[in-house]
Amino acid sequence: MKIIISSLFFMCVCTIICNAQNIGFDSDRKIFENPPDSIPKIFGQGILSVQDRYEYGLSISPNYDEIFFTASQPGDGLMVMKKLDNGNWSSPVAANLRRNKSWEQEAFYTPDGKKLFFSSDVNDTTRLWFSLKEKTGWSIAEILKSPVNDNWVFWATFTSSNTMYYTNVNAFKIYKSEFIDNNYNDVVYSGIRFGMHPSVSKDESFILFDYKGDIFVSFKNKDDKWTDPIRLGELINTSFAETCPSLSPDEKYIFFSRYNDLNGKSDIYWVSSSVIENIKN
Repeated sequence: MKIIISSLFFMCVCTIICNAQNIGFDSDRKIFENPPDSIPKIFGQGILSVQDRYEYGLSISPNYDEIFFTASQPGDGLMVMKKLDNGNWSSPVAANLRRNKSWEQEAFYTPDGKKLFFSSDVNDTTRLWFSLKEKTGWSIAEILKSPVNDNWVFWATFTSSNTMYYTNVNAFKIYKSEFIDNNYNDVVYSGIRFGMHPSVSKDESFILFDYKGDIFVSFKNKDDKWTDPIRLGELINTSFAETCPSLSPDEKYIFFSRYNDLNGKSDIYWVSSSVIENIKN
């Protein structure tokens, strides 16, 4: 009897979630409602963070009308949802920026929101691609023509001057490239001793990243170099793996993945970025 009741309850919950997804969500009531303090909360539970599925790499447009994230299940990959004219949110759908149903992941906006960088494979090796914002949506993606793509790379985030921080997977470290003459012509090692999946602040005063299932932060010192990585607090780094940090456009919140869902999969969490100041102080 308990099994039957539990099954019926689960089916009802799933039905409610599916129906809600079909009609969209109001951003204030359903997605950004009740923001967290120093204790992380699941972001978009049942909307973006779905049970028994990997989700990671959340990015929000500068004017908060579009969200990209990555979901690791067949047919998913890079997902996008948009705020509709009536204030509701569309259901997440595959972004398909290359228009050929290639696997795409980890999209991040430049600060002005006019360009979107993401990762996708070329000859079985991940490279950086980009799309341009157009009136009707995003342009067909182009591969980035830059020395950045001379290596296996992914996960690019940007300062206010469009300096790119990204993961050089070959080196298993964070590299950067300054935006000069409308291109990323040179690449340099960031100087951060370890880490992947960087998320740099717009003023380049701090940078978040993960390493071996924990999330760290480094700060720029007076010599314009990154300090030794510092683990974020125990409320963020738990006995589960935490990875893939990113910042909200106003940098008031940190988003990250925690692998405590069913079958060891990940949900996206968010937490107040005040935890960074607490560490710095």
